[in-house]
Amino acid sequence: MSAVLGGTQSLHTNAMDEALALPTDYTARIARETQLFLQQKCAFTQQIDLVGGSCMIEDLTQTLYKNAKVHLN
Repeated sequence: MSAVLGGTQSLHTNAMDEALALPTDYTARIARETQLFLQQKCAFTQQIDLVGGSCMIEDLTQTLYKNAKVHLN
């Protein structure tokens, strides 16, 4: 989820036993279902930038801008 929120262009979810050997069908299916869950149920792929335009982020950005402007002048 954090990779998606961070704006990743590509995502691969490794199976939990992939570091040790070839993944089993069961663990590969869990990895695939994890990606599908994030895509379909959480609707992360429906937005271009999930945190862009957030009122809180915009407010913090404006506050930072104003404080920096006062400090630099």
